[in-house]
Amino acid sequence: MAIQSYYKDKFENLEMYQRLIQYWSILFDRRESLNILDNMNFNINLFPEIFTRDEISALHPVEPGYTSPDGYTEMNKLIRALEHARLLQHAPHRREVIDRLIEEGGTGCGNGCTNVMNGVINAVLKFKEAEERIEQPEVILILPNYTVYTAQLSNLGSKATPRYVHTRRENHFLPTAAEIKAAITPSTAAVVITYPNNPAQSTYEGESVKELQQIVELCQQNKVFLIVDNIYQDLVFPKSRGFTEIFNLTDRLDYVIKVYGCSKDTPYFAGFRTGYWFGDPRIAEKYKYMISSMENSMNTHTLVYFALNLYFKYKTITGEPVVVEDMHFFNEGLFGWSQIVDEQQLFQTMMDLKLYENYRLRIAQSDRLQEEALQKVTALVEQSTVFSDYINQQIGNVFLIKLNPIYPFASDDEFFKKLFHEVKCGVLPGNVFGMEQRQGEIWFRITLIHDHADNIVNYLKQIEQAFVYSVSSTY
Repeated sequence: MAIQSYYKDKFENLEMYQRLIQYWSILFDRRESLNILDNMNFNINLFPEIFTRDEISALHPVEPGYTSPDGYTEMNKLIRALEHARLLQHAPHRREVIDRLIEEGGTGCGNGCTNVMNGVINAVLKFKEAEERIEQPEVILILPNYTVYTAQLSNLGSKATPRYVHTRRENHFLPTAAEIKAAITPSTAAVVITYPNNPAQSTYEGESVKELQQIVELCQQNKVFLIVDNIYQDLVFPKSRGFTEIFNLTDRLDYVIKVYGCSKDTPYFAGFRTGYWFGDPRIAEKYKYMISSMENSMNTHTLVYFALNLYFKYKTITGEPVVVEDMHFFNEGLFGWSQIVDEQQLFQTMMDLKLYENYRLRIAQSDRLQEEALQKVTALVEQSTVFSDYINQQIGNVFLIKLNPIYPFASDDEFFKKLFHEVKCGVLPGNVFGMEQRQGEIWFRITLIHDHADNIVNYLKQIEQAFVYSVSSTY
């Protein structure tokens, strides 16, 4: 098909998330026979299922059906246990503060981080309207970033206005406190930050943690909700680097909310939607109403997979074995409303299936494959003359690459078209993440889990060859 047949509207007139959908419509059309370089699917021939369907069936009967309105009843204790372990792991000297924050914090679940964030943003806007009489609220969004949050605000119409902070390459596309401060107005309701960033896969660590600390303090001082999306938190390599937990940067819960889900760091969970939030308890009731009315509740099967994943993450962090006393985490209606769990039997079955042992082996295999892919792509890009820059701090499974400015494209959309017609490779151009369209600033994202790393490297080499052989062409 001609690429023009996909372009129903002028590219420039499309909102960022609409552009994303447009590009993906092209990439996933099998008639085009493209070598897709951006596909957020864990390749089933490479990555193991963390839990097989047979294992789940053998563990305990799962009653098909709905869960509580926001998953609080089933997941509350387990989420708190995991967050407690994460905070203590990185700041054991703060135990007294951590104990208090975990006990007092609010929490809830939803159908993936995207939907959790949608519920949180809506709950925050309702809170600001009711408590502080902000009738035309603004939400600060960071660019580049995954722009589904722009779409969520767009769907609210005139009820909320996005204000964008365009970050800089020298800061690894992470916002600074000064940039956030300059964007805050009396109408600001919230600031949304993703770290590690997507698409840049950079995070706050070392000296840059001071910036994040200042952002936390700035938001709390100005009574602006800081909502952090930490979906890539478990893919910082090597794992010994640790991770900057937002609630280790403050002694208060007010105006701070964390969102997390397993769909980016765990095979099988990509597209298997489940996530949670933890933080300021004042939005809890509004969140419960918003998420259940907009998204409806989760289903029991997804929640069982999610709970097992979180429980084993918790055990891995603490270094403690699975014990029968922990089975109370699974006895809150997790397997269905009519399912009463025999905790001793559940524990014994979990042991017989070697679920935790297998989980750790499979996660280790998954992490190894992702870390190796990062290393191979990094090595290629660093020696390339066609690609002049990249952002990835050995994090996650997406990779942001810059085309050498000697190739004079007016826009990354034109770059996308060249790959479509001449190389038959498909990427996501930077404009879908809010990167400004400028000649000499052509960035694109690829993913590292949809294919063998060697194949991904070979496709990047094909892109290189197309440019090496056409240096004198006019694009």
